[in-house]
Amino acid sequence: MRGVPLRELLETTLPPGTRVVGGESGLDREVTWATLLRTIPARTAIQRGDLLLFSLDLLSMREPPLSFPALLELALEREAAGLAVVGSIPEAWGPLADEAGLPLLALPEGTSLADLANQIARFITTRRETLYEIERELQRRFQQAVMASEGLPAILHALREITGKSVWLEDAQGTPWPDLPGPLEPPPGRRERSTWLRRLRFREEGEAPVALFGPDAAGRVCVAGAVFMEGRPVGAVCLLSPSSNIPERDRLAVAQAAVACGLVLLRERTLWSTEARVRGEFLAQVLRGELPEAEARRRARVLNEPIDEPMAVAVFRTSDLERNAERLAEAMRRLTARFPRCRVQPMAEGVALVFPPPGEADLEAVVEGLRAELARALGLNDLAAGVGGVYTGPTGLARSFREAIQSLRMAEDLLGSNCTLAYQRLDVYRILYPLQGNEVLEEFYEQVLGPLERYDQEHRAELIPTLEAFFACDGNLQRTAERLFLHRNSLAYRLRRIQEITGMDLRRWEDCFRLQLALKIRPILRRRYEQPGGGSNPHP
Repeated sequence: MRGVPLRELLETTLPPGTRVVGGESGLDREVTWATLLRTIPARTAIQRGDLLLFSLDLLSMREPPLSFPALLELALEREAAGLAVVGSIPEAWGPLADEAGLPLLALPEGTSLADLANQIARFITTRRETLYEIERELQRRFQQAVMASEGLPAILHALREITGKSVWLEDAQGTPWPDLPGPLEPPPGRRERSTWLRRLRFREEGEAPVALFGPDAAGRVCVAGAVFMEGRPVGAVCLLSPSSNIPERDRLAVAQAAVACGLVLLRERTLWSTEARVRGEFLAQVLRGELPEAEARRRARVLNEPIDEPMAVAVFRTSDLERNAERLAEAMRRLTARFPRCRVQPMAEGVALVFPPPGEADLEAVVEGLRAELARALGLNDLAAGVGGVYTGPTGLARSFREAIQSLRMAEDLLGSNCTLAYQRLDVYRILYPLQGNEVLEEFYEQVLGPLERYDQEHRAELIPTLEAFFACDGNLQRTAERLFLHRNSLAYRLRRIQEITGMDLRRWEDCFRLQLALKIRPILRRRYEQPGGGSNPHP
């Protein structure tokens, strides 16, 4: 039930000469009715918001007499708005009321409590009728903004016109709402508002809770109305007042604006969810190549999707994709929100990111930066990413997606996850990797490097890493020796042993080609030929 702040009753209705003896901090409590205590009431006789009127003699009418602390505790338990007493109040009562934060008022001698109760009741009733009319008018104004589909800016504009004060919308952390103007100066109570929103209970419907924050050093006060969506607070409509004297109309306007903002946000979320689902289904079909070219272009025009612009596809995946997919996709949307042409789509193969080429920047480096940031933010130690090439059109997107998937699989199989691999860096692996599991690869590897693999395993030697370094240095002995931290004589010995074991001549181009091809095949067969003692796996 709507009430009147006790401070306002003190200024307008209570008799002249009424003094605040204690509990001044609670003068903003709302009084919903005046209750005249003729005898000490039962607990249920005092209702929330009651201003309790009694004479000092009342406490001595009981046997044994009732102490003031006991009455104060009863009033606090029943959430009364305050106590108003006729009679000489003992000095000790003031500090008790201060500690409880419950106003204790001293009424002038000779005050008729019955007449005062009637005056307060008439004032509250008249105020409720007036506020009801104001509230209806405010509801009409804000409903017009909501029904006109003008969104949050129209609601804030209406609130600004009604109150003539600075207004804004902020999220639950106190940050101005995206794409909406915030306060011109830092308002008071930002941290306190965030705490207040977190403590609000789940609400199905009803008037938005309103609270005051401040005043600050300049005397300014922030009036905040909680915005709820699906029963939970998501932010607040805020009004900055130059003083703590807040008209009731402004409070009502903030509350109504908060309700209207909640309705708009819920509608936008529903529309966004439907649109996002339709766009997501379309994008998934394009990436998998399930739509004919003409049909894909037709739908793209309807959905205003820029599929004819140059785009690349990256696919991200963890070992437990089913559990992490939505969390990963949501984090990717937040990180790429500033790039409107990016699209994020969870799929069975991983979470796909469709994005325009980043100018002169390297595709793999850009995606690796995003992957590393996601891994840190989500605590994922096995997040891998594959990157396809840049193409245009539905066919091009499907091709980039296939390349990203192939790169992702190779990153997981060959590089141990927790990395990014671009298709353009696969080189000869584009040919070899699809042959994984083919007997021809195994037979060729066994014929060329099998004996050397077994020799390294049996003697804990490092002849295969030596051969890798030799080719990486283009056959330059000095550079190879420096890379392996070997003396040139030791390197020469190792190279002779490699030639003896393999039967290959490192001076013949044909033999070098066969050895390099076998080294490229080695990581593909790594699970079978894993070397416990030494050796290294070459990276694509």
